[in-house]
Amino acid sequence: MYEAILLSLKITGISTLITSFLGIITAYIFNKHDFRGKSILETLFLMPIALPPTVVGYLIMLGIGRKSVFGQFLYKNFGINILFTWQAACIAAIVVSFPLIYQNAKNAFKYVDEDVKDAARVDGACELKLFWFIIIPIALNGIIGGIILAFVRALGEFGATLIVAGNIPGQTQTIPLLIYFSIGSGDNKTANMLVILIMIISMSLVLITNRLLKRDETPKKSSE
Repeated sequence: MYEAILLSLKITGISTLITSFLGIITAYIFNKHDFRGKSILETLFLMPIALPPTVVGYLIMLGIGRKSVFGQFLYKNFGINILFTWQAACIAAIVVSFPLIYQNAKNAFKYVDEDVKDAARVDGACELKLFWFIIIPIALNGIIGGIILAFVRALGEFGATLIVAGNIPGQTQTIPLLIYFSIGSGDNKTANMLVILIMIISMSLVLITNRLLKRDETPKKSSE
């Protein structure tokens, strides 16, 4: 049980870091620029929310399996097979949690006043300084809220993980997988303990997210 908990935290932590970086940068670019095919790409970004997790897992398997171009490249050149490893579980967590950080960060960037950005440019701020010292601090609560939701989603990921990583104790078995197979084997004690644990973590993080979002709403209401 402890191995599954530690592995879940490892996968969730790594995937959240990667997703946060990719999601924030992508959200900033898509919020700032309009280009042909933008709506199609955004639809693809958000598809993991709409599709069943098993379908997402199957699509990931097609993309990283040994028969895929990427999978063949890794196997022929480095002898690496990603499927049924904790890295595959990490990829699944990244894919399913990306829409949450992307959408939250993009919405947060929308509320950054253009006048504030223009004033910073007049004062000589380059785009990089504008991003780090003006835009990020203003949008921070929304971004953190997205990161927390992405963390919770990655922690609870089951369907896609089962498809691409399997259920190998000590190697790919995460908390949701252990809960499922514990129930199937009649080990309700383990299942109950893990359910309580994941509920406490998830509820605590969601409460934090709600508080952050309320802080964002307060200035808007007062300004109105």
